Amino acid sequence: MPNKTLSTKIPEELRQQVDEIASIEKRAPSSVVRLAIEHYVSTYFELHPQFKAEILEAREAIREGDIEDYEFG
Repeated sequence: MPNKTLSTKIPEELRQQVDEIASIEKRAPSSVVRLAIEHYVSTYFELHPQFKAEILEAREAIREGDIEDYEFG
């Protein structure tokens, strides 16, 4: 599968941390970010299947107009 570009804005402090990791590991910053995204996505699908199911269920309810108000507290 060919690589695609994804642009995003991150806080300066986070960018500095990515650059530090890249320097320590002798990698490009884009490689560090790609690995971090891969880890997040893998963890999401492995550890949060119920969370994913609830999101999909909520999106379907919104699409059908069945929306409940959420109260904080």
